[in-house]
Amino acid sequence: MWSQEIVAAIRNCKVLILAISGNSADSENVVKELALASEDRKRILPVYLESAKIPQSMAYQLAGIQRVEFFEGDEDAGQQSVIRALAKLGVKVNEEASKAAAGAPKRTSHGLSHSTTGQQSERVGSIWVKIAAAVGGATMFAAGLYFLGGSKSETTVTFGQAVTNAVEQATPLPQVVNLDTNRVVVLPFKTIGTTGETADLGYGLVSTLTSKLQPLHNLVIIAKESARKFKDSERSPREIGQALSVGTIVTGEIQTGGADIQVNIQLINANTEALGWGSTFTKPKDEFLNLQSEIATKLASELKGGLDAAEAKQLSQKATESAEAQAEYQSGRREWNKRSKEGFENAIKHFDKAIELDPSYADPYTGLADTYSLLDFYNHASKDEVIPIAKKNAEMAMQKNPKLSKAYVSMAGLLHNEYKWIDAEKNYKRAIELNPNYATGMHWYAFLLRNMGKFNEALVKLTRAEQSDPSSMIIKCDLAYIHYGLGNKKQALIYADKALSIEPDFRRVLRLKYVNLLSEETSKGIEKFNILLNTNENMIEDRLALFDLYIKDQSKLAALEQFSQIVGDMKTSRENCASIAMMYFKLDNIEYANAWLHQAIKNRETGERFWDLSIGGEFQEWHANERFKQLMQLINHPAYQD
Repeated sequence: MWSQEIVAAIRNCKVLILAISGNSADSENVVKELALASEDRKRILPVYLESAKIPQSMAYQLAGIQRVEFFEGDEDAGQQSVIRALAKLGVKVNEEASKAAAGAPKRTSHGLSHSTTGQQSERVGSIWVKIAAAVGGATMFAAGLYFLGGSKSETTVTFGQAVTNAVEQATPLPQVVNLDTNRVVVLPFKTIGTTGETADLGYGLVSTLTSKLQPLHNLVIIAKESARKFKDSERSPREIGQALSVGTIVTGEIQTGGADIQVNIQLINANTEALGWGSTFTKPKDEFLNLQSEIATKLASELKGGLDAAEAKQLSQKATESAEAQAEYQSGRREWNKRSKEGFENAIKHFDKAIELDPSYADPYTGLADTYSLLDFYNHASKDEVIPIAKKNAEMAMQKNPKLSKAYVSMAGLLHNEYKWIDAEKNYKRAIELNPNYATGMHWYAFLLRNMGKFNEALVKLTRAEQSDPSSMIIKCDLAYIHYGLGNKKQALIYADKALSIEPDFRRVLRLKYVNLLSEETSKGIEKFNILLNTNENMIEDRLALFDLYIKDQSKLAALEQFSQIVGDMKTSRENCASIAMMYFKLDNIEYANAWLHQAIKNRETGERFWDLSIGGEFQEWHANERFKQLMQLINHPAYQD
């Protein structure tokens, strides 16, 4: 099981050292770890500890990368080769180690490595300690390797440990980590002046810069939603960098005066707090969109050390010619991110206004598609009412801009709802190809993988989404669900509490916490959901949670009271059959549970409870039922195909 510390270490490292042996080459954990590092665009240094053949699952990430041999009996030469290779990759090496490595013979290879023995000595551990002492900013990584301990028996080093226990003890992870300067956040700009117009322009500029930079490769750009948490923050650049795991901070000021707009922009190294490139841009207000493109192009060039022709062309393009339409779209996304009925309703108004101002602007169509889709997901509207509208808008977005990543994400989500698994995944992959930093794309792709029963793959994608949007409540919510699905309740509870610290009354997280994670605290959950029930905001969801809690508490009469209220609601019995099926299962009536599940499939239901019952571990007895398997095969569920 992955630990939060290891994922963070991979995210923050400058170079990842992949120790390769026969055991590590066969390890599924190593494959996942390598995939995460590669997806995060980390530099990788393969170090061969013995002769080993690279499996197909690693071949793509390691193609063309120079590797180092580090064999037993020749550790000193191997050590110098590793240090020299790390120095070439930009890792700071102390002067003494650098001089020693420069004079040592080279031991690098591009082909299959051969050694005199297939076992690693405990002396290897001491060599890694020397390397760790000579360098900084590298993550050492050897999941599944076998090392000799104090006796002749072999000891497995599990995922999350350093290469040896000696390395872990000699180089404890510091509180302040060295941050990757290719991870960038654009903080909200300071607005000089008191007009609301200036503040709106400032938000629009930051949002646009973030959106324009995100599709660029070799950079990880933090989502504007996470950046907004630090608006007017008094925290130091180093503190902000540590909080968001970014090595580069973009900050600035925006000022309007008369007919002009002036923007001052500055780069800051979060590790040293040293000021980097900075510049001032001035244009008339009616050229604000041109100003955004000009700043984005110059900023991207400074961050990447230059742009190719395709990148320069991409950055110069404008999504709309209307600054007002852009502002309406951005306001709509802020409302959409609240994940509430009121937020969705407000979002629709903003998106409609944006389209009214510029019908050719593709982004607000994706906003409408995503909003109507989630109105169904959160049971705020019937599927027949909102899904056709969602699909129409997703199609419009793709027509308006065939290279808009968000449009493919919107369409993928709708294809998922139609049980079109392969087509949905194709669209998610295309979306990520167009914009690898779009957190919602990674997030929703992870949700698809989770619902296919691919929890480990889902965790990789969702971890990547969190890296792009570290302050997202909904991503933390789904990380809690993924860890719960993997059997890691402790980690699930950590993420659930993180999500609730952002939105204390978010029902989906509360239900997971009190129904599945803290079964000994059902009384607190019952009290909480009774309070929420009295708000009349989402009575059916509150009653469903109370039903689950009373079942856990063995209060069957109280559970049946909630059951009768839910089944007696005509809208629920017509549109949320999966929830009724789930309740019948928990009441030990699998025959009725299957009947209601069949009706849910006929209705093309896809709400969160439908997906929960299809892959949730608490329903294993149901999953073994032949009729249940037949019903899952009706929707071509990948987990139930022969």
